[in-house]
Amino acid sequence: MRLVLFLILLSPALLLAQSFYIKNSATVSVSNGFILSVKDSLVNSGTLINDGSLVMGGVWLNTGTYVPGEGRITFNSTAGEQIINHNAQAFSWLTIEGSGIKKFLADIVVERELILVEGIMLAENNSKIIFDSDAIITGGSDLAHVNGAVQHSGAGTKLFPVGNGSLYLPVRLNNLTGSPEIRVSVTELNGSIILPTSSSLNAISDQRYFTVEPVSGSLQNATVTLPVRNEDALGAGNIVIVQSSNLTDPFTNLGPATLTGSLSNGAITSTLSPTEVLLALARADVSGILVYNAIAPNGYEANRYMQIANLPEGSIVTIYNRWGDKVFEMQGYDDTVSGKRFEGFGLDGKELPSGNYFYKIEPPNSSPLTGFLSLRR
Repeated sequence: MRLVLFLILLSPALLLAQSFYIKNSATVSVSNGFILSVKDSLVNSGTLINDGSLVMGGVWLNTGTYVPGEGRITFNSTAGEQIINHNAQAFSWLTIEGSGIKKFLADIVVERELILVEGIMLAENNSKIIFDSDAIITGGSDLAHVNGAVQHSGAGTKLFPVGNGSLYLPVRLNNLTGSPEIRVSVTELNGSIILPTSSSLNAISDQRYFTVEPVSGSLQNATVTLPVRNEDALGAGNIVIVQSSNLTDPFTNLGPATLTGSLSNGAITSTLSPTEVLLALARADVSGILVYNAIAPNGYEANRYMQIANLPEGSIVTIYNRWGDKVFEMQGYDDTVSGKRFEGFGLDGKELPSGNYFYKIEPPNSSPLTGFLSLRR
């Protein structure tokens, strides 16, 4: 491909170009207060230092070195598709506007701010949109979000502006501690997958599930807020967040959650910290015994033991490992009393390893209840 460079200097601070090519031995610097606007392709095979502003209306191909400095860059194509191959380097301030699809072919890092005005950021080739710990996200809507994986690091509350290309489905992690790095994505079911459920659930989402995966650190002490969009099929009732380690193990109830808005357009926040990487929405069965299946003995206080709601007095609770060996049993289980509840220790008093376990609950004068239990340290 031969690129021809046409430059129009409109003012001392604005330069318009049809196309722009930087050779591998060249260095171009955009100074503070200066705007370089390129209508078609910009190919950088050399060094581009940005302390001003770049406005890109066409293909961006960076095979050289891009130094983000104090500069801003805007992708504003109004065409159906804009190709962005940034060679796994960083932007300081990144603005997405115009319309259509902005295809990112490699990982990018946003150091300061992502401003979502209009346009879908489609992450291809398993690429990710990565935010530094101090980076912020402004905007976000059905017309402007990331269709792909988003990775965020740092403590506090972090927003992950993901969606499916048509719906904005933001995930928020609250009260992150330490300096974890978390990757989030959303997968639409589209009728091709039915999520497996545990016996304590009456219905589970047929719309989507979320992957919330620590790349480093953990979600200890953190809660999660998931979007609720088009989940009317769940019906009225106790809507909860459920979790699983994979798509073959049943999704189990993470615990009490607070729903705001509606099942058509709302959000739901967990009380407990997720201990598995796959999350979805479900309606819990509250007509009888309700088991909260997530246990993290070394984590947040409310996660440290097995909680069972509506448990009749005198019930026997037994827990087995995946080989069927009994590792815990309590006559008269009481989750309000330490020593009468399961806190991640076996019959020998030693810590049980992380993994999936099975429980059996035997209420007096009633049929036993069985299900899965997730233990994470």
